[in-house]
Amino acid sequence: MFFKDKILNEEEPKLSIGFFHLSSCSGCQVAFLDMFEAAVEILDTVKLVYSNMLTRQKEIPYLDVAFVEGALCLEEQHHLNLIRELSEKSKIIVAIGGCSSFGGVRRFSCGNQPPQPQHQSFVPITEVELLKGKVKYAIPGCPPNSSLLYNFLLALLELNDDFLQPFEIMALSKKASGFDVIAEVVNKGLCVGCGTCSAACPTRAISFKIECAKPSFNPSICVHCGSCLASCPQSFKPYPQPTYT
Repeated sequence: MFFKDKILNEEEPKLSIGFFHLSSCSGCQVAFLDMFEAAVEILDTVKLVYSNMLTRQKEIPYLDVAFVEGALCLEEQHHLNLIRELSEKSKIIVAIGGCSSFGGVRRFSCGNQPPQPQHQSFVPITEVELLKGKVKYAIPGCPPNSSLLYNFLLALLELNDDFLQPFEIMALSKKASGFDVIAEVVNKGLCVGCGTCSAACPTRAISFKIECAKPSFNPSICVHCGSCLASCPQSFKPYPQPTYT
């Protein structure tokens, strides 16, 4: 990995990271802050160089990993400037949360909503052409669990490719709803009836039917956060896909 030599270099052992906020409820940033309570033991290896909540840094420095929450508003010039700067100053970008990874609840923004009625076009950073190749990992969830964020950061430091691989796949995936759990897992005979998807759903759009030991899906309350598919133990696995002739 790009930072392998940095971690192994005794003169500069710290991995510089930053947290950046686009359009979201800030729940992912709160989860990120909660992570640091458990991350005390690795703070000698990680240096937080930018956060609008934790640092007084005005200028965005060059950094190794940029964690980004929220969807990009195409009408917001500040967002566009931030994305351009991150594309130049960060080595890799990690999308955190459903809005940043898949669009999340921001997909339902359609303008005429005070106090910013002109803001109506939102896209996840995984779909921004300028960031192609920069957004290496996506951690969906609404918000993602703070312990998951900690384990992800630990995997980055330990170069644990087995742990990181699903998040790399998710950065390239457009699958983000209960429709995909049904189509990609249940309908292909991969569902084991564990109920993890329904437990992970923040809006209860997925419920678990004990009678058939399979999930059911209500699309009218789904916010496309990706939590269900990300939590399913049968998704993002290198299974040979069934073919039908």
